[in-house]
Amino acid sequence: MNKTVLITGATRGLGFFLTKKYLEDGATVFAGARDISTPMLEELKLEFPKTLVPITLEVTDSSSVGEAAFNVGKHTAKIDVIINNAAIHNNSSFEILENADIEDCLPVYDVNSLGPLRVVKAFLPLIKKSASAKIINISSESGSISTCRREKEFDYCMSKAALNMGTKLLSNYLKKYNITVLAVHPGWMRTDMGGSNAHLDPYETACQLVALFDGINSTDHPVLIDNNGDSIPW
Repeated sequence: MNKTVLITGATRGLGFFLTKKYLEDGATVFAGARDISTPMLEELKLEFPKTLVPITLEVTDSSSVGEAAFNVGKHTAKIDVIINNAAIHNNSSFEILENADIEDCLPVYDVNSLGPLRVVKAFLPLIKKSASAKIINISSESGSISTCRREKEFDYCMSKAALNMGTKLLSNYLKKYNITVLAVHPGWMRTDMGGSNAHLDPYETACQLVALFDGINSTDHPVLIDNNGDSIPW
């Protein structure tokens, strides 16, 4: 049976290339984003007109996420893989504390930490119907408290630490339904967020991650992992 995948933040960066890779592998991909009318996604739609389904989805808006789940349900009876990829930094993220805008952190927490919970909650009826369900939250080593050496990026690092905790809670709760839940550090990539100095190509990373996800078939797998599947300290 054809694999069905939901990806948030699918119009750029890692989300776009994960979308591309899954389509190349024959999956049906529901590509979620605030604005789905982007040239890259429209071009991909021409290449995969039957298996790419762009879905308007704003992860900070429960109504938008609920409507997205309703619309996806018109196309499929199940979702096999959810990839919560949508994430942001704030404008003062790399400022020291004295110059950081603390209030500007709130939208980052809303997207990075609470957004995935909204998505999982809304799409839970569909993912429960999969025989091999996986929920992948794209996290970061920056959310690891024990390995942290940074002195700033309060918004991003703290939001990813919160996401890691949320992922563990979801893993504990959904294990009874045989749903695997992971928080994955994809590595430093050359994307809008990662910048041009990053050492990983996003498409090559997407290929690596898709193979990794396909190979994990146990709810007892470590929850917080890197792009090789190795455990990362909390």
